[in-house]
Amino acid sequence: MADWLTGGLSNIAAFFGGERQPIAQNNLSMGVSLQVQAAVFLLLGSNTSKTTVAGTRYYSSFSVGPPSTPTGQDGAAVVTAPVATITGIQVLVGSVGGTDNWIVELHDASGNLLATSATAGTLAGTAGTWQQIPFTATYTIAPGTYYLTVQSNGTTAHFAVYNFPAPVVGTSPLVTGSATGTFGTGAGFTPATTYASALGPVALLY
Repeated sequence: MADWLTGGLSNIAAFFGGERQPIAQNNLSMGVSLQVQAAVFLLLGSNTSKTTVAGTRYYSSFSVGPPSTPTGQDGAAVVTAPVATITGIQVLVGSVGGTDNWIVELHDASGNLLATSATAGTLAGTAGTWQQIPFTATYTIAPGTYYLTVQSNGTTAHFAVYNFPAPVVGTSPLVTGSATGTFGTGAGFTPATTYASALGPVALLY
């Protein structure tokens, strides 16, 4: 059988960077080169370690979606509401781990508190590793914009924060910031509307 080792696809002998991969946005098909993708991944992967202020919430926006599919048979948008059950937030520990306790929280697009980990905190993990911190109860999440926050009770342990420069043109889809607070006391906050480097934790839901 021809190409049985490659699933019917031909092998590429060498990459030169100009190859284009198809992507879709707003129902439009476009292509982006491997060279651009590689540069973007390196840019967005840039992070540094954050020296925290005890009790301050540091947050990054996080999009869950998509909120709709392409058009239906009548041409109208087919709105969907997929949901998922999440356990907590996984945080990338920076250059220093241990010593301090961390609390993670999930907030909605307006900054309202939706879920939190144990208010006594969880000891920061090993430097340079991903640490999963569970909520006090699982949470069912729907498409939309959320904020993932990390709060520390000290200043020794560092978590990683996004450190790429703000875009020169347009606005960044990632919003980051910080809000003063009291460790162990759940509260909402008013999110910023722009990206600021070295503030938003590198974090994901799990």
